[in-house]
Amino acid sequence: MYIVNTTFIVEPAVHERWYDLFVRQFVPFLRAGGFGSDQTRMVFTRVLTDHGDPHYTYSLQVDVPDTAEYQRFMTEMIGEYASITGPLFGEQTLYFTSLLRKIVL
Repeated sequence: MYIVNTTFIVEPAVHERWYDLFVRQFVPFLRAGGFGSDQTRMVFTRVLTDHGDPHYTYSLQVDVPDTAEYQRFMTEMIGEYASITGPLFGEQTLYFTSLLRKIVL
């Protein structure tokens, strides 16, 4: 089992518009694509810092069973995200994705 972790960094000037788009459009798109269902946990969090960074930082973590689903997530889901947010926000929003492998302790 794997976790796809995508971190989003959003400038304050576009935060409200970005957040609204993310919650109202992107999250339903993820769910319609089969992510965040009973089999694939989805967690969305705000990253808190203690050094006064004015940007908003969020983390989206989605469980995927294998690397094929990771590739689908990147191609279909993040591809759609980038095609929408790029023209709207440009460099006022950034993101990066990491693939994490779960280790049972």
